[in-house]
Amino acid sequence: MRLPNVFTVLADVGAAFLLVAGGPAPVGRFAVILAAGVSLYWAGMILNDVFDIEKDKAERKTRPIASGMIPLGQANVAGWVLLFVGVLLAAVSGYLPSPDDSTTWFPAAVAIALAVLIVAYNGPLKPTPVAPAAMGGCRVLSFLLGASPVLSLSDGLPVVPRYLMGIAFGFGVYIMGITTMARDEATGGHPVNLRTGFIVTLIGALMLAFAPGLATLAERASWHVGPNRQFAFLISLIVLPVAIRGLNAQFQPDRATIGNAIRAGILTIIPLAASFAFLGAGPGWGLAVFALVVPAFLLAMRLRVT
Repeated sequence: MRLPNVFTVLADVGAAFLLVAGGPAPVGRFAVILAAGVSLYWAGMILNDVFDIEKDKAERKTRPIASGMIPLGQANVAGWVLLFVGVLLAAVSGYLPSPDDSTTWFPAAVAIALAVLIVAYNGPLKPTPVAPAAMGGCRVLSFLLGASPVLSLSDGLPVVPRYLMGIAFGFGVYIMGITTMARDEATGGHPVNLRTGFIVTLIGALMLAFAPGLATLAERASWHVGPNRQFAFLISLIVLPVAIRGLNAQFQPDRATIGNAIRAGILTIIPLAASFAFLGAGPGWGLAVFALVVPAFLLAMRLRVT
């Protein structure tokens, strides 16, 4: 299940909720949508190995399913059950109590779209050139999933602010770049993928830096810091270690160097998400999200991230 990575999901789903709601209330919706995000992510990780069983037997024989430590049938059941549970939890989140007694179908719709894209990526899309875009799309939907229980409806349709879409697509492009760099990681990477992925990752970071500037004055009124050049500088500082490792991989494209760049890129999602939690809910919640780096990095020292 790539246990270290799950903290990136808690971070981006939680940060989206905190950014829009200004805090963790309604608490029920916050907790359930976090559980939905984790369930869908774990489903994707398990089904990834289920779909890759023949490739893993040839290239990564020590993987849990390929080695026989975990029966393929059990993994298959676990993956599909978690996918269903994730969609169910997301649907429930939209109907839990809220201060204005409103309900919303939007979390269910986002979760269904995410579940379909997870299966499409792990199945027919993974061998194709659009696979990184599909993985990026999963991260876009993951971020929107976090915000979905607290987005208002107008004439029955969700009102998704421009800045929120900008941030979601920023995360998506960022992950699309990381995924492109990670293609053929097991065999040392491909120069075109490494260069293209590196550039796309930096473009995603730029989108994250400037997306909050798309917010209206009314939307910014409750924010704890302005979406100005200082915020962009903060994002730049967070991404700098990823940029250095990605650049190093261009000149030393071996498995270890590429793996370090990919691991750093994935785990950096946590501080990136923390900056948006800080923006919407203040320094306390920003630090709470940022603290997820501790278990993520400790586990990444013992368990595979990619």
